[in-house]
Amino acid sequence: MGTEVRAWLIDVVSGGIIGVAVGVVAAVNLVIFSGIDGGYEASIGEVLRQNPIIGVMTIALLVAGPIVGVLVARRQRRRTP
Repeated sequence: MGTEVRAWLIDVVSGGIIGVAVGVVAAVNLVIFSGIDGGYEASIGEVLRQNPIIGVMTIALLVAGPIVGVLVARRQRRRTP
């Protein structure tokens, strides 16, 4: 396995994991602070039923978290000499 492939794989895994964590925290905070009944225990279906806009934003945060995490990890690797 080449060093570039290995570096890419490390960026995908580490950036993805950190991105998932950040995305979940942001999504849960969005649900809690928007006043959805059930707060952090509410499922995505319940959030969508109570407030479709907040539901779509929650899903967007959950999807965008890992993507942004990988992009940031790749960008950081390119900056490192």
